[in-house]
Amino acid sequence: YDCFLQITNGTLDVKKLMKTWILHKGFPLVTVVRKGKIISVQQEKFFYRVEPENWTSAASYLWHIPLTYITSSCNFTHCTNAYLLDQKSGM
Repeated sequence: YDCFLQITNGTLDVKKLMKTWILHKGFPLVTVVRKGKIISVQQEKFFYRVEPENWTSAASYLWHIPLTYITSSCNFTHCTNAYLLDQKSGM
């Protein structure tokens, strides 16, 4: 817990983030799509076997997923960017 607070300078609600990982069954599948310079990410509940009744129950599953990324204009040690995917999709 303290490590998350240090890394994010206290800007991330770690308790809220962890509740989504502890209370939800299963885990998310994150899809990243690049169109030119635009990157979009989307999350959905991962299903090994997709059954029709699972679609409705999965609709309310949203994880708070911390993502990090770098761009071609910098190296990994000097400009790592952070993004919190806490919605169905984002950019």
